Amino acid sequence: DLEAHVVRAALIALPAMLALGAACGGALSEDEMRQKIGPSMVRVEDRLDLSSGSGFLVEGGYVVTASHVVRLNTALDVIFNDGEEHENVPVVAQDRSADLAFLGPIDTSAPPLDIAEVRPLREGDVVYSAGYAGFDWSLSVNRGGYEGWRISDAGVAQVYSTSGSTGGMSGGAIMNGNGEVVGVLIGGDDNGSSGPSSDIVLDWLEKIARGEGLSALGSRLSSDSAEESAEHEFTLRGWWDTAIFWSRRSAAAIEFDAAWDVEYGLFDQWPGARFSPPFRSTRQDVEERCCFEGEWFVVVKPRFDLDRDVVIRSSVPLARYADPDDGREVGIARATTGAIDAPGDIDWYTIQLSRDQGIVVRIGTLFDYDLYVTIDYPGAPPRDVVSESPQYNDNVQYRAPHDGEYTIAVEHGGKASHNSGVMEYTLEVYASPTAQTKRSEPLASTIESPVGELLQHRFGQGTPTIRIDYPADVAGGDREVYGAALFEQDRWGRTVTLEERDLSEYRREPDEAISVDDYMERSVLANSFPYKGDKVVTARRKVETSDGSPALIEEFEMGDAGMKGMRLAYIHQEQTGFMAVFYAPDDVFEEWRPVVDYCIGTFSIGGAAIGR
Repeated sequence: DLEAHVVRAALIALPAMLALGAACGGALSEDEMRQKIGPSMVRVEDRLDLSSGSGFLVEGGYVVTASHVVRLNTALDVIFNDGEEHENVPVVAQDRSADLAFLGPIDTSAPPLDIAEVRPLREGDVVYSAGYAGFDWSLSVNRGGYEGWRISDAGVAQVYSTSGSTGGMSGGAIMNGNGEVVGVLIGGDDNGSSGPSSDIVLDWLEKIARGEGLSALGSRLSSDSAEESAEHEFTLRGWWDTAIFWSRRSAAAIEFDAAWDVEYGLFDQWPGARFSPPFRSTRQDVEERCCFEGEWFVVVKPRFDLDRDVVIRSSVPLARYADPDDGREVGIARATTGAIDAPGDIDWYTIQLSRDQGIVVRIGTLFDYDLYVTIDYPGAPPRDVVSESPQYNDNVQYRAPHDGEYTIAVEHGGKASHNSGVMEYTLEVYASPTAQTKRSEPLASTIESPVGELLQHRFGQGTPTIRIDYPADVAGGDREVYGAALFEQDRWGRTVTLEERDLSEYRREPDEAISVDDYMERSVLANSFPYKGDKVVTARRKVETSDGSPALIEEFEMGDAGMKGMRLAYIHQEQTGFMAVFYAPDDVFEEWRPVVDYCIGTFSIGGAAIGR
């Protein structure tokens, strides 16, 4: 329309008209700068979340601010220095890669700030950073020197200066000595400020004038109440799938109906996860109360590479978030922009590769986010999955072992989930004939058996030695388990736990003689998850070793948890107890059963073995 063409023409002409003024003449003093820009600077507020940032008015009635100030909102309040207030100003565009957002248009008599090009500036030229510091409504105007500009790893032109900044100033302006905007204040400290250049602001204002609206990484979480519900049923589809729900209502009671191998976490957006560890099994805490102010999230994910049906119920309506990154196909020599949108979010992409094809995957970010990159393929055993946690800007190399579809997953590496709001990034994939996959070291002491490749495990260093075999591909665990000499778990939930205990820990009287039945009942593993509560013994038998000592073998299941298992208990010379436990989800354990039977049959002590 006519207004859009007028705005566009004015914006295109501004850089040429103002460049000369930015490079010539004396710089304004701090007082002069404050008087000039004060009427154009605004406070951007989220009343519900009691948070705020800075912004500034530009031509067309639009307010420029930082994307991390806007966060998940679709509208915010804009307040000028003289008290003029505009409620629920819509967010018309966001560029999460540049950390920019645009609100408006608003009807105001306040003067817009002029926008100038960065290029006429020279190192050492006077620049100012301006914004509302803290919560006392004081407009900070800090003088410094221009340091230069460079292209960030996310492909964004960044302006750098020695003009200081502090909390609350995000979204404010970086200006030349004449008070013209040359950048948007996104990050900094007492020693400097930085942010995207005015060129990006001008580009976006032109897009808005053309009616192009939101970017691909714009407002991603819908606030449409029609999509909210107090109950959601869904299916998690394997290893990388996550379900994210969010709300802005406090004091909610959350209840899950899910298998034991589904985990959940409750998070707020700022400053990150409220719980440590952030994820708990739905079998451990079925109900949880959270009372966050502002946005908060429920994130549900599977522990293993299995499909799982889940029902979540809440005392307040929750909105399901459909992540636009998940399942997107990427290719060689193509850049894809994505974002970790919520705590616990995992973005997964697909790529088609040929056998022995080498690639390099690179993540570019505006800030120093610690993002994990994992390359995976269907059916991969744990030790063949390439999992890397590159520090800022590292590359991940990979060589495909076969033709087919692969997954590239991106997630945040922080233990407390993320604490920076939305984390935007650029994912780039390059061909690399020399790329080599970094896999785990080959497993030692493998042996062949009628049921496949096995590992031998030996307890202790003395004589006699206790030995039992277990599947070589159950090697994804090694987690520390109290009382266990070995713990291994793979991506399908198949688990091997081996325990060696001094029986004095289990005697109720100093001289009590403990039988193998007593040890089975009192052992550490018998009293810890998943062996407590609703464990049902379905079969139990004693088998003598070749030296006449008994070993007790017990089969069990947990119907509510959807799990089955088998364990063996043995006592040596009434002094030391040994236990081997194999368990997995029902469907997995049934397929695994022949392997478990064979492994149990390999148990031996000093050459005295159990007959199969």
